[in-house]
Amino acid sequence: MNTSKKILNWIVAVLKGTLVGLAIVIPGVSGGSMLLTIGVYEDAVSITSKDKARRRAAIKKLIPYAVGIVLGVVALSFVITWLLSNFEFFTILLFSGLILGSLPMLFRHIKGQKVKFGYILVALVMIALMVLLPYLNDNTTETFKKLSATDSLSVGERIVLTDGTADEITVTNGDATVSVWEIKSAGGTFGKPSDGYKLRSGADKKTFFSQNGTDVFDLRMNADGMLELVGHGSGETLLTSSVCRAVDALNNGVLSALLALLLGFIAAGTMIVPGISGSMVMLVLGYYYSVMTHLKSFVVCVFTLNFAQMGSHLLVLVPFGIGIILGLLIVSKAIRWLLDRHPTPTYYGIIALMLASPYAIFLKAKCFGPAFADSLTQWWFIPVAALSLALGFVTAYFMSKKEG
Repeated sequence: MNTSKKILNWIVAVLKGTLVGLAIVIPGVSGGSMLLTIGVYEDAVSITSKDKARRRAAIKKLIPYAVGIVLGVVALSFVITWLLSNFEFFTILLFSGLILGSLPMLFRHIKGQKVKFGYILVALVMIALMVLLPYLNDNTTETFKKLSATDSLSVGERIVLTDGTADEITVTNGDATVSVWEIKSAGGTFGKPSDGYKLRSGADKKTFFSQNGTDVFDLRMNADGMLELVGHGSGETLLTSSVCRAVDALNNGVLSALLALLLGFIAAGTMIVPGISGSMVMLVLGYYYSVMTHLKSFVVCVFTLNFAQMGSHLLVLVPFGIGIILGLLIVSKAIRWLLDRHPTPTYYGIIALMLASPYAIFLKAKCFGPAFADSLTQWWFIPVAALSLALGFVTAYFMSKKEG
């Protein structure tokens, strides 16, 4: 194989790996399913093989895919967050198509095998697991807490403006300029970094919302103890509200580091199983948003050279990464053993998990509301939805057919 073709194949492998990375960060989408879709699942579960030649060949092949996975998780997580915020229904249809499109390749592994009751039972148990998983914890949404008088903000935190009675709050964070990921209000999104919004505190301890370097709103307390957004210069009250911050469940130093190690192991262990979403498991456990906040905030700290805050995020992300490696090694070894010793029932279980996995994706979708019903009346909605599902299915079908 000439050099140019090797480089092209390497680039294609990296791009395929980004699909796995994107799948990892979306609750409900299985990274293991994407590994099957791009045709490297057998290699992924062979990295712990006792056969040295088999293990070396698998690791060598997976290197560009691993680069793509990291790229998908770290860099493109911002892209997928934007897509889910603006085109959630079409995005999850695309990923559902990618999952379902690899099923024909899996059915080839059980073709011609005699159907047994035990195989059907395995499939039913796996389907029941996927259906029940999202219900194991009702508190799978992000939680927020009112700011106290001594609270300050860190890069990457989400601020929520809520209606109702508030405690007396003075938001101060010295003279620093702090970027926030999103400012939400009861009526929807108030401001986003992409719109140039920042939270700024002046030397007089007053706090302002700035847009593209210009102070547009003053943040102050009124006589009733409510927080007010006041037009800068005009003095016009635009919004009266309380302010809450996203709760970080991983902010207890060494204890959080140990917990992050365990969470990484669980996330990776479930991620490697096709059909089961590691991020969905994290959501059920209640730590998905905290881990994602640390990841995104760390990336921002790297690009802004904010070394002061980088360490607090690494205290969570490093043990989480170690847990991921341990989880992948141990669980992949178990799956390799199952595929070698009991291939047919294992494939029945994998097929069942993948068939049921879109259920979990749509169950956690936030797009189904009054606006969705209105969208159905638009002439373009159904064709675009069908195209999204078909594009995912066809892409997965041909990738798995080529690799499988």
